[in-house]
Amino acid sequence: MAKIEVKDVQEVRGFSVVKRVTNRAALFADLKQNAVFIFHGKEGQELVFEIFTPDPNGDKVLPASKVASTKFTGSAEKVDNAYATLLFWALKEGKTLGTPIREVYTKVDTKQSPPEVEVEVQAPVQ
Repeated sequence: MAKIEVKDVQEVRGFSVVKRVTNRAALFADLKQNAVFIFHGKEGQELVFEIFTPDPNGDKVLPASKVASTKFTGSAEKVDNAYATLLFWALKEGKTLGTPIREVYTKVDTKQSPPEVEVEVQAPVQ
Protein backbone atom coordinates (compact mmCIF):
# COMPACT_ATOMS: atom_id res chain seq x y z
CA MET A 1 0.00 0.00 0.00
CA ALA A 2 1.22 3.52 -0.78
CA LYS A 3 2.37 5.70 2.10
CA ILE A 4 -0.24 8.02 3.63
CA GLU A 5 0.85 11.09 5.55
CA VAL A 6 -1.43 13.23 7.73
CA LYS A 7 -0.15 16.79 7.80
CA ASP A 8 -1.07 20.44 8.04
CA VAL A 9 -0.79 22.45 4.81
CA GLN A 10 -0.46 26.20 4.85
CA GLU A 11 -2.72 28.61 3.00
CA VAL A 12 -1.64 29.45 -0.54
CA ARG A 13 -2.50 32.54 -2.60
CA GLY A 14 -2.91 32.34 -6.38
CA PHE A 15 -5.21 32.56 -9.38
CA SER A 16 -7.80 29.99 -10.44
CA VAL A 17 -10.30 29.07 -13.10
CA VAL A 18 -13.11 26.51 -12.80
CA LYS A 19 -13.52 23.89 -15.53
CA ARG A 20 -16.28 21.36 -16.08
CA VAL A 21 -15.10 18.36 -18.08
CA THR A 22 -16.43 14.93 -18.96
CA ASN A 23 -13.13 13.15 -18.30
CA ARG A 24 -9.69 13.71 -16.82
CA ALA A 25 -8.02 13.75 -20.26
CA ALA A 26 -9.74 17.08 -20.98
CA LEU A 27 -7.46 18.64 -18.33
CA PHE A 28 -4.13 17.45 -19.77
CA ALA A 29 -3.47 20.81 -21.48
CA ASP A 30 -3.62 22.48 -18.03
CA LEU A 31 -0.97 20.22 -16.48
CA LYS A 32 2.17 22.05 -15.40
CA GLN A 33 4.62 21.93 -12.53
CA ASN A 34 3.24 23.50 -9.33
CA ALA A 35 -0.34 23.58 -10.63
CA VAL A 36 -2.99 22.55 -8.13
CA PHE A 37 -6.12 20.84 -9.43
CA ILE A 38 -8.96 21.08 -6.92
CA PHE A 39 -11.68 18.46 -7.40
CA HIS A 40 -15.03 19.86 -6.26
CA GLY A 41 -17.14 16.85 -7.28
CA LYS A 42 -19.57 16.03 -10.05
CA GLU A 43 -22.45 17.96 -11.54
CA GLY A 44 -24.45 15.54 -13.62
CA GLN A 45 -21.99 13.86 -15.99
CA GLU A 46 -19.34 16.55 -15.57
CA LEU A 47 -16.35 16.64 -13.23
CA VAL A 48 -15.81 20.05 -11.64
CA PHE A 49 -12.16 21.04 -11.24
CA GLU A 50 -10.60 24.32 -10.22
CA ILE A 51 -7.21 24.87 -11.84
CA PHE A 52 -5.16 26.87 -9.31
CA THR A 53 -1.83 28.54 -10.05
CA PRO A 54 0.10 29.65 -6.96
CA ASP A 55 1.09 33.33 -7.11
CA PRO A 56 1.66 35.66 -4.13
CA ASN A 57 -0.27 38.38 -6.00
CA GLY A 58 -3.28 36.14 -6.64
CA ASP A 59 -6.87 37.00 -5.79
CA LYS A 60 -7.76 33.52 -4.45
CA VAL A 61 -6.61 31.87 -1.22
CA LEU A 62 -6.56 28.13 -0.65
CA PRO A 63 -7.12 27.85 3.10
CA ALA A 64 -4.82 26.02 5.46
CA SER A 65 -6.05 22.50 6.15
CA LYS A 66 -5.23 19.21 7.87
CA VAL A 67 -4.98 16.63 5.08
CA ALA A 68 -4.27 13.00 4.41
CA SER A 69 -1.91 12.86 1.45
CA THR A 70 -0.36 10.29 -0.82
CA LYS A 71 2.04 10.62 -3.72
CA PHE A 72 1.47 9.15 -7.16
CA THR A 73 3.93 8.81 -10.03
CA GLY A 74 2.77 7.62 -13.43
CA SER A 75 0.32 8.33 -16.21
CA ALA A 76 -1.93 11.35 -15.70
CA GLU A 77 -4.81 9.06 -16.70
CA LYS A 78 -4.26 7.03 -13.51
CA VAL A 79 -4.23 9.78 -10.84
CA ASP A 80 -7.59 8.44 -9.64
CA ASN A 81 -5.64 5.50 -8.18
CA ALA A 82 -4.36 7.89 -5.49
CA TYR A 83 -7.96 8.76 -4.60
CA ALA A 84 -8.66 5.04 -4.10
CA THR A 85 -5.54 4.72 -1.93
CA LEU A 86 -6.76 7.53 0.33
CA LEU A 87 -10.27 6.08 0.52
CA PHE A 88 -9.06 2.59 1.50
CA TRP A 89 -6.74 4.11 4.11
CA ALA A 90 -9.60 6.18 5.60
CA LEU A 91 -11.87 3.14 5.79
CA LYS A 92 -9.15 1.07 7.46
CA GLU A 93 -8.27 3.83 9.95
CA GLY A 94 -11.85 4.91 10.69
CA LYS A 95 -11.19 8.41 9.34
CA THR A 96 -13.51 10.68 7.37
CA LEU A 97 -12.21 12.39 4.25
CA GLY A 98 -13.64 15.75 3.26
CA THR A 99 -13.70 17.87 0.16
CA PRO A 100 -12.44 19.47 -1.94
CA ILE A 101 -9.52 17.21 -2.84
CA ARG A 102 -6.31 18.85 -4.05
CA GLU A 103 -3.87 17.46 -6.60
CA VAL A 104 -0.51 19.22 -6.27
CA TYR A 105 1.61 18.56 -9.37
CA THR A 106 5.35 18.53 -8.62
CA LYS A 107 6.55 17.16 -11.96
CA VAL A 108 4.88 17.00 -15.38
CA ASP A 109 6.28 15.45 -18.57
CA THR A 110 4.00 16.51 -21.43
CA LYS A 111 6.33 14.90 -24.00
CA GLN A 112 4.65 11.62 -23.08
CA SER A 113 1.15 10.79 -24.26
CA PRO A 114 -0.67 10.73 -21.92
CA PRO A 115 1.53 12.98 -19.76
CA GLU A 116 3.60 11.42 -16.97
CA VAL A 117 3.23 13.14 -13.61
CA GLU A 118 4.36 13.24 -10.02
CA VAL A 119 1.48 14.47 -7.90
CA GLU A 120 0.54 14.67 -4.24
CA VAL A 121 -3.17 14.09 -3.70
CA GLN A 122 -4.50 15.72 -0.52
CA ALA A 123 -7.90 15.21 1.09
CA PRO A 124 -9.09 17.07 4.19
CA VAL A 125 -9.22 14.62 7.09
CA GLN A 126 -11.19 14.59 10.33
